[in-house]
Amino acid sequence: MTKKVLMLAAKANMIQQFNHRNIKILQGLGYEVHVATNMVDFGSMSYEENERFKQWMIDNGIFSHQVDFERRMGTLKGNIKSFRQLEKLFKENNFEFIHVHSPLGSILGRLAAKKHNVPTIYTAHGFHFFKDGPKSGWLFFFPMEWLFSFITNTLITINDEDYRLAKKYMHANKIIKIDGIGVDVEEAWRVTCEEKYRARKLIRQSLEIPENAFLISSVGELSDRKNHKVVLSALKEMSNKQRQNIYYVIAGTGASHHMLKNLADSFEFSDHFKLLGYRNDIHNINYASDLSIFPSFQEGLGLAGLEATVDGTFLIGSNRRGIADYIDEYKNGILVDPYDFLKLKEIIIQYMENSAPKLSKTAFLGKFDKKNIDKKMENIYINQIKNKIK
Repeated sequence: MTKKVLMLAAKANMIQQFNHRNIKILQGLGYEVHVATNMVDFGSMSYEENERFKQWMIDNGIFSHQVDFERRMGTLKGNIKSFRQLEKLFKENNFEFIHVHSPLGSILGRLAAKKHNVPTIYTAHGFHFFKDGPKSGWLFFFPMEWLFSFITNTLITINDEDYRLAKKYMHANKIIKIDGIGVDVEEAWRVTCEEKYRARKLIRQSLEIPENAFLISSVGELSDRKNHKVVLSALKEMSNKQRQNIYYVIAGTGASHHMLKNLADSFEFSDHFKLLGYRNDIHNINYASDLSIFPSFQEGLGLAGLEATVDGTFLIGSNRRGIADYIDEYKNGILVDPYDFLKLKEIIIQYMENSAPKLSKTAFLGKFDKKNIDKKMENIYINQIKNKIK
């Protein structure tokens, strides 16, 4: 009989961005992989990227199932509808285990799995409660995660703080930490200085940014959570002379587009500020940058910041959970309070005047290499299979 496994998340972007390799690992272990997610309201990626993801599933023999998960935690009516869709899916397929992601998807998925006696692996891509986080997260999400941990076979965390919290408070049968989803550290370290210089030159020419300008870049969704406005607030505090040679670019899409443009306009910085939209050449943008800033209020790990420092760009990151896991202060980056735009201003000026160091190889980042992560994930799946057999 065909062995089946279900990969589940509320929005398709969670599968597309974080689970391609997990799916291939499961297929390599002999599983027929099914994906249950919302591919109509698909989350924070472009329409084109969603279409490519759907085609990728077809090309790779993955069985996809539309589940009408709503945004955030959904409504009662919407969640009942989604649960019924999952019920039908579980009745039609004998899944050996499921791997769930995202708060809403993990809750409904675990409920359905519990009802049908199917073991569950849950990856927490950053708990919604954390040190210095909003009280609402502790009041709502902490009790929810605690309660559902009782019906979780394996809980995977992706940063040090979440792992400590999980070990202290959660009740999953197994609690494991992996270092994010993995990036290609080895490949990044093979890129030569000459290749980086050529990429730097091409990006600057295409964006009409002078070769001698001080280029700051950020990567991430244009949203309040990503907090790009703090960088503009820091630049606004500078004199015209201090910022006359600074350019700031953001690669990403989202609802904060007009707010950020208006903020740049408010201090006549619009000619030096560029919103690049969705980009598939982030590495080249990192090479072109003198400084990368990742000012997010909340991250599980923060892939964009990790990739920037792996690419050799000095990183200013928020002193928040996850981001702090890959910054060794003053060696490959520096941590700052995401609200403190005055401190950020001082740091930018410091590294502009003294030139932020270009990094070649920061040895401790090797643990984030995707090969290491994939090996850990394969072992997690194999152990789940062994437990199922028992």
